Amino acid sequence: MAFLAPIEKEFRMFFRYPLRVLSSILVGIVFLVQFVYFGEAILGGRYSSLLQASTGVGDYPTYALIGYVLWWVSSSPLEASVWGIRQELQRGTLESNVASPTGLLEMVISLAAGWMLMDSVVMSIVFLAGVSTFGVSLSWTALLRALPVIGLAFLAFLGSGLIFAGLVMVLKNIGPFAQIFEFLVLFLSGVFFPLSTLPGWVASASKLIPLTHTASAVRKLLAGMPYSAVTDETLWLVILTPLYWLVSYAVFRWAEKTARVMGYGGY
Repeated sequence: MAFLAPIEKEFRMFFRYPLRVLSSILVGIVFLVQFVYFGEAILGGRYSSLLQASTGVGDYPTYALIGYVLWWVSSSPLEASVWGIRQELQRGTLESNVASPTGLLEMVISLAAGWMLMDSVVMSIVFLAGVSTFGVSLSWTALLRALPVIGLAFLAFLGSGLIFAGLVMVLKNIGPFAQIFEFLVLFLSGVFFPLSTLPGWVASASKLIPLTHTASAVRKLLAGMPYSAVTDETLWLVILTPLYWLVSYAVFRWAEKTARVMGYGGY
């Protein structure tokens, strides 16, 4: 299938260089360790009654580990849209992809899916390293029960990336803006602290971010709660997923039409 070709290409290019893979894993572990120990220093230990009361997970390393891994993977489609399209522009191959039978939209979605799968492999290793380092109690049965929610979240994450793919075609260099957006999502989605600590209007705005509901649902499921405990989070994801895809598709088509008039050009 043509859809699988960009995924295969990205996997070959990434895993062809072991040092690149190793450095990605080490960067993920280093940032995780810093965040966890910083949080424990603020809390005065690894357990927080505030976390337990507001999220159902009182162990801070467990709370932060789940949120951190999901945030990293959720950023993959955005990174693919920004840096992947940028690479195509730099190589001068974007116009040939536009003219190919596959089409630009399918190529971008395939590229984003490939980056998400690669980051999923890397972050799976980081997750296991975090479980071992911080002595996180993990039920593999609970982890398997969380996979349907994670799969639904992946669809929402993919949809959001198309917006940035369109902006790159028109504006070319939006890397700094994309990074600001990534860390804004990190701050607003309750990755390292509960949303109950934020002002009410900020916490309400965070409900529009798929990661907010994904992290909450996965934490509850890994804590042994039943599916009925994550009904609200799942409903939000069901609503947000098609919404993100519709908005992203409209923005992408507008950007593609604009770029055809202006010329794709180089980077």
